[in-house]
Amino acid sequence: MSKPLLAFLISLGLAVILTPLAMIFGRKVGITDKVGDTTPSGQTKITKKPTARTGGLALIFAILLPFLFLNLPSSKAIGITGGAVIIFIVMFLDDIYGLGPIPKLLGQLAAATAAIFGGLRIGYLTNIFGQGWLNLEWLSIPLTYFWILTVTNAMNFIDGLDGLAAGITVIATIASAFSSSSRGIFPPTILLASIAGGALGFLPFNFKPAKIFMGDSGAHLIGFLIATATIWGTSKATSAVVIGVAILCLGVPMFDVFFSAIRRILSGKSPLKGDMDNIHYILVKKGWSETSVVLVFYLITAILSAIALSFTALR
Repeated sequence: MSKPLLAFLISLGLAVILTPLAMIFGRKVGITDKVGDTTPSGQTKITKKPTARTGGLALIFAILLPFLFLNLPSSKAIGITGGAVIIFIVMFLDDIYGLGPIPKLLGQLAAATAAIFGGLRIGYLTNIFGQGWLNLEWLSIPLTYFWILTVTNAMNFIDGLDGLAAGITVIATIASAFSSSSRGIFPPTILLASIAGGALGFLPFNFKPAKIFMGDSGAHLIGFLIATATIWGTSKATSAVVIGVAILCLGVPMFDVFFSAIRRILSGKSPLKGDMDNIHYILVKKGWSETSVVLVFYLITAILSAIALSFTALR
């Protein structure tokens, strides 16, 4: 059995076991979303009953344990793991106490810094239509920060309806894992497979009606791990392909994060301050059922992922 498949199955099993335990813990200590809770902008959340938001507790162990067990130690693996722990701790504190946007941003920057210190960075951009590449030099680190923070926040922004973020994660990471594996890049493939397995094991508990939410800790954790995994294997020859595949697979959350940021800026609001005007919420307000929105977004993600894999095959 291949290591990526083994990682997927172990993560899946761990998530199925650990998610109910995280749910019980969240309810017991009161880390829950309650009916009538509001966003930082004062809008009422879509919460039908008190629901634990401690999914991140299950996901961090379900994903990182098989990843660390099946990968040879490396500076990049250590940097990614350190960053994952940092972002989980900061966002878990947010799930408990409700941190402001600045402490959360600082936590994201600290996590990205840990990954970059481990040697992770986008060093080149490939000419996808021909030969040659561009050495980013001093732009490498700022672009890496931008990529990690964008993907991390994209997954958090899309985590607004039952099963939405988890299902998109499963589809996008499976496609990205196949793409990574086809280029013989196995450490990030193992991480992507671990993310897919963990998200799939979590999904039955999170699909409508959700028994548990990812919480900020789970959504940010998954976003951070996807961001770092997708650029781990970049080289002079593949950097644009890797990033292009990731952007396509994550098309729904990536569009939403830029749409939301631009909308908030044009409205005179902070792009870092959450509200209930993301695309999925807008569709629900227009009369779509939550399940319909989720399934349509799954379909869009699957189509974009298929296009990404076709593009990889042509390369």
